[in-house]
Amino acid sequence: MIGVDFPVITSNLKSGYGVFGTADPYTTTGPYASTNGALNPLGSLWFLPAPSYSGSNLSTGEGYAAGLWVKYVLYKSTGNPAMKSGPAPVYYTDNTFSTVSGTFSEGVMASKSGSCAGWLLPNTGSVTGVGVGTAVSATILNNGGNGSYVFIGLQGYVPSAYLAAGSVSNRVYGSGDFATTGVAIDGGTTYSDFYFIGTVLDTVSSNIAGVLASCLIF
Repeated sequence: MIGVDFPVITSNLKSGYGVFGTADPYTTTGPYASTNGALNPLGSLWFLPAPSYSGSNLSTGEGYAAGLWVKYVLYKSTGNPAMKSGPAPVYYTDNTFSTVSGTFSEGVMASKSGSCAGWLLPNTGSVTGVGVGTAVSATILNNGGNGSYVFIGLQGYVPSAYLAAGSVSNRVYGSGDFATTGVAIDGGTTYSDFYFIGTVLDTVSSNIAGVLASCLIF
């Protein structure tokens, strides 16, 4: 029986990295066989308090007083693209809204951008407290095709996100494998065909910048 009072955040990829360091392997054996390795209810939503009062190792700087809504989902991808050096967009692959992939074409909706679930928090970057480097990879995450349970960021501050395209003050939408496109919002144009997943807060450097995530919470 999985409890729902508090999320179980294993940080099994790299100790101390919290949701950025968690990828619980899907398994049908061992102590969690009854839940296929999941340590939280699949699809469960959680609000993580801001670093200013949560004890997070993201203890200073941008985002210090900003919390983050996260969702616990199964990452499982047929295309299995290489991971990125920061949190990056992933896409729902079916209408249970419980399984995600970094492969754009695997999105469940006809408009693949509309399939974007959130920002995959485990990443191969080197930013302290955010990127776990070689402790994760597409091979590790996909777990022999069985997948791993991860947290994705939905709304709130996502530090050091990976942006394939987009610049400061742009709104971005998922547009490819772990990829974004940025749109400058000038107040005079209606972008009804886009599902924006965040706003870029910083000057983008080496495809990395802080993002104010704005994905749907459900």
